[in-house]
Amino acid sequence: MNINIKEKLQELNSLRQSYEITSKNLEEEFSKIEKELETVEKSQTFVQSVAENIQSQLSSKIDDIVNLGLATCFQGYSFETKYVASRGKTEVNFIVKNGDSIIDPLAQCGGGLVDVLGFCLRISVYAISNVADTLVFDEPFKFVSKGLREKVSELLKVLSERLNLQVIEVTHIDELSENSDKKILIKKTNNVSNVVEE
Repeated sequence: MNINIKEKLQELNSLRQSYEITSKNLEEEFSKIEKELETVEKSQTFVQSVAENIQSQLSSKIDDIVNLGLATCFQGYSFETKYVASRGKTEVNFIVKNGDSIIDPLAQCGGGLVDVLGFCLRISVYAISNVADTLVFDEPFKFVSKGLREKVSELLKVLSERLNLQVIEVTHIDELSENSDKKILIKKTNNVSNVVEE
């Protein structure tokens, strides 16, 4: 019986050593994973900080251009971009206000608010991307009310100068070309297009 106890004791001692080695290995692995997790968290914080900085810069540029357009054409309106983290992604919301009230520009009747907003958003995208210095628009203000056409023409001139962009606008509305540097009139007579520079 003594031999069995000694063998059992040796067996248990061997198991204890094995568990100690396994425990030590697990602790080392756990420590390594903790360090990796810490590195990932620091990286994530850095990336989030950079993303927030870029979002802030983008918001500033977009908001400035769109608010200039709104201030030129519509009294009391303002625009703001808001970035929201949702479902593991960042989304941008465009907020339009009339005074302190948030409005849905698509629900507005007439006047051309959507045309001006859409145009200014397109211009801001080009200004941010800096990929083009000449932009061509076909009837961008076809729904702008008659009373705002002169202001929209002024807006085109101001944005063109401020952003150093050449804007070519195709339009049949004479008031929209009032502030143009150059006008080219195309008239069709007997199925022949004639170009006249004004």
